[in-house]
Amino acid sequence: MAGVYERGRPPYPAEAIDWLVPAHATRVADVGAGTGKLTRQLRDRGLDVIAVEPSAGMREELHRAVPGVAVLAGTAEQIPLAEGTVDMVIVAQA
Repeated sequence: MAGVYERGRPPYPAEAIDWLVPAHATRVADVGAGTGKLTRQLRDRGLDVIAVEPSAGMREELHRAVPGVAVLAGTAEQIPLAEGTVDMVIVAQA
């Protein structure tokens, strides 16, 4: 199921990411990261991204789709990061 989701979802518009991500951000938490669509785009901009995703199946696909990115189990209500760990928390379509 996660593989179908990964193949079927389009990327996010670059203009939207430009608008959302502040210039000073270097480390970002992508909460509800799914299969890593936004995670990949943030990483490709040179950001250090930590993906947070509650679904084990989605995390597994994210590991395949975006190798090398830290992927943690968690939710928006329970983000497994200490305060001040990231410059920005972003939630796309969770």
